[in-house]
Amino acid sequence: MKLKSFFKVCLSASICLALLAGCGNSTSSVSADMSCTQADIGTIPISSDVQVVGLGEASHGVAQYHQMKADVFKVLVENNGCHTFIIEGDFGGALKVDQYINGGNGTAEEAVAEIGFSIYRTQEMADLVDWMRSYNENVSQEDALHFYGMDVQRFDNNKEYLFSIISQTHPELSTEYTEVFSQLTDENRNSLDEATLHSAKESVSEFILKLDAVETDIAESSGQSAFDFAKECANTIYAYCEVQLSDNYNATRDRYMYEKVEWFLQHGDGSVLFINGHNGHIGKTSVAGYTCLGELLSKNLGGSYYSIGTDAQKTQFNSQKDNGDFEVLEVSNANDLNNQFTHADSGRFFIDFTSPALDETWKQILSSEQTITTLNVGLPSALKMLKSAYTITVVPQDTFDGMIVFQAVTPSTILTHL
Repeated sequence: MKLKSFFKVCLSASICLALLAGCGNSTSSVSADMSCTQADIGTIPISSDVQVVGLGEASHGVAQYHQMKADVFKVLVENNGCHTFIIEGDFGGALKVDQYINGGNGTAEEAVAEIGFSIYRTQEMADLVDWMRSYNENVSQEDALHFYGMDVQRFDNNKEYLFSIISQTHPELSTEYTEVFSQLTDENRNSLDEATLHSAKESVSEFILKLDAVETDIAESSGQSAFDFAKECANTIYAYCEVQLSDNYNATRDRYMYEKVEWFLQHGDGSVLFINGHNGHIGKTSVAGYTCLGELLSKNLGGSYYSIGTDAQKTQFNSQKDNGDFEVLEVSNANDLNNQFTHADSGRFFIDFTSPALDETWKQILSSEQTITTLNVGLPSALKMLKSAYTITVVPQDTFDGMIVFQAVTPSTILTHL
């Protein structure tokens, strides 16, 4: 009994020490030249050689991060001729947002509800979508903005778009495969057994061959672009089956997101693409033990991929619970990088890691390990005291080309009526 008590005391002490370490946030003793940073996001320098700009966010549940992606996208539209916004959201669902911003029916709130994740059903996202619609009302079709998704974790909207195009010229093909794919739904997507998923993959492969055989008919009737997007919806259905079957869900998902970005590069208008997702997807180095989207882009595009990360000293955010509801949690994180902005006048700053004006202190900070905030859609309340549960350690200059740092951020405005 005494020995057991001794071990209990040791275990309790270890947990307490871990929690104390998680709560601790050191104050940096180094001081860098703040003239190397900028508070005006509107002057972010993006080279004309860049093909893809990735903007990471430390949490999907923060108002300022939603507003930030709108601000950065507007800069790219104004300064770099960008027409394409691509989010870490469902490929098929985002097509409904694209239809809305290009004059479709409904509301911005209804459109963002189709992206595939409840965390995007926010007023901030709806404001961005409404701005894109207003912008498109005043430009030519050639200069219109587009809203797309690069994720592959849903079925319903991909099937809906696919069969809406196919049924116009080949209703019998649409009817046949509507029935074949009937078991693949968003509602049961996480409960499909391996046999069903393997069978579905074979059916999709068979269907794509039939689709290719009637490409000319569909393209003549609905346009080549409609055919291309319909076929990519079919590829998305196949991809999600493979993701569900994979031994490494995250690696397979990121590989398919990378392939989506490559697809948009091939089917776009040649202008720079803006992609947005979690820091862990956007960074140029993998931090979770698998090859991420940003690493694939960096390897294949080199300097034509420009990656921006985010961090905040204090983060209040919407955390999704197991029942789907949200609760507001708060975590704190300090490091040598974000501590430079503790007493600054502005609430957010951008620092370009590639700037030749960086002093030796900045170079030291950016080349050393820094622990930055990285929150999943949900964080159990019990773990918010454990720093390792909501942070990752990176070497900033190896992972990003720049960062936007906030002193404090607040929860996004969830649209509860949707």
